[in-house]
Amino acid sequence: MSEASSTRFQTALVGPTMVEDPSGILVRATAAVIEGPDLGLAFPLTEDPVVLGKSRKAGIVLTDRAVSKEHLELRLEGGSVRLRDLGSTNGTFIGKTKVIESLVPPGSVVTIGRTRLHLKTEDAPLMLSPSLKDTFGELVGGSIAMRQLFAVLERVAPRDISLLVDGETGTGKELVARALHSHSGRSSGPLVVLDCSAVAPELVESQLFGHRRGAFTGAMQDRPGVFESARGGTLFLDELDSLPRDLQPKLLRVIESRQVSRLGEFEPRAIDVRIVAACGKSPEDAVARDELRRDLYFRLAVVRVTMPRLRDRLDDLPILTRVLLERIGQNSVVVEDGAAMERLRQHPWLGNVRELRNVLERGLLLAPPGATSLEQLPLRLNPVMQTQAAAAAPTFDPRLPYKEAKAQALEAFEREYLRAALARNGANLSRTSRDVGLTRHHLRKLLRAHRLVAGPDDA
Repeated sequence: MSEASSTRFQTALVGPTMVEDPSGILVRATAAVIEGPDLGLAFPLTEDPVVLGKSRKAGIVLTDRAVSKEHLELRLEGGSVRLRDLGSTNGTFIGKTKVIESLVPPGSVVTIGRTRLHLKTEDAPLMLSPSLKDTFGELVGGSIAMRQLFAVLERVAPRDISLLVDGETGTGKELVARALHSHSGRSSGPLVVLDCSAVAPELVESQLFGHRRGAFTGAMQDRPGVFESARGGTLFLDELDSLPRDLQPKLLRVIESRQVSRLGEFEPRAIDVRIVAACGKSPEDAVARDELRRDLYFRLAVVRVTMPRLRDRLDDLPILTRVLLERIGQNSVVVEDGAAMERLRQHPWLGNVRELRNVLERGLLLAPPGATSLEQLPLRLNPVMQTQAAAAAPTFDPRLPYKEAKAQALEAFEREYLRAALARNGANLSRTSRDVGLTRHHLRKLLRAHRLVAGPDDA
């Protein structure tokens, strides 16, 4: 067997592998031949470029005679794949479009000669050991879910890369941006926050990019946008999925070129910001409903984190209650296990940590003079929220065809079932598998599919 053939045979056996991107996030990245003389060949993609061609000097040697000696270069970039044609004779195509160089999303099929390549990247759960700390910036929690979140943020904070945060309202998405900023090399610069949902649609472009005097009616003076205002610091774009669809291509160009032009100006200005973005709903749902451009999502989600819901980390209620009381200015109130804490544990917390803070502030306001313990606070929980939680229907879009809606509901059930099982068993994989009656292999596969993370085995 020749050296080239041996290499190809070994690569095909390796198949998909786990590689680590600059952020420290584990990514499953693979290119596989799905048509052509080398059918079945698969090889991993990493940040280091790999050259495909029929030359023995190529990193991946193909036997397709219609392929040039050095035809195509592939490399992993964030969650996508950068491809570059190396001046091939027959060209590189995605569908019927000839490509010279492009950043392509997962699932793309590339044609070179008589060979078709399937490019696939799949986020896998970040298997980092939970942080030993129970705080990160203003974020607080000693639960496994929060300490695993802290482990990711601790690794990402020093690196100047984009991050996308999603999660329910009130879980603390803005606190993630503030914590990353304060733990980064940009902490001496400004942190600028723009809530895309709170700005009138006709003013969003000016808020983002700035304007020159006279650029539009009411523009009485020159004004920088948030990209310029955040120079040397961090820009937090909240509710990104509410940004008008026609502005998203321009935002993408600014992010990629690192230059911004104010309205009414033609000369671009260099920008120097780190971007943290947050979505008000699942980014996948926003992309599926065409509310968020797929290319913008891939550009910003170099690292993506999901904020745990308060009802999924009830073990954090005591420490959260203490910290929130201190921040409100009532650190003399003693928090102990008792009837009051049990009432808090039974509440569904649809408003998450924000709702807990409101309950505590209301309790302090209505408390008798000299109250010194949580038991003495009149904790009035919102019965409407409880009724809504009890009557909550499975998560699915009723406008979908029956088969798709059913699959969506089953997926939601599976995710919540596994999340609850993990929490019940301290995120231990072995105990959870015994509890739910699944093999560890099957359970781990399901957890990865739903982006959930188990702790160490304890067989």
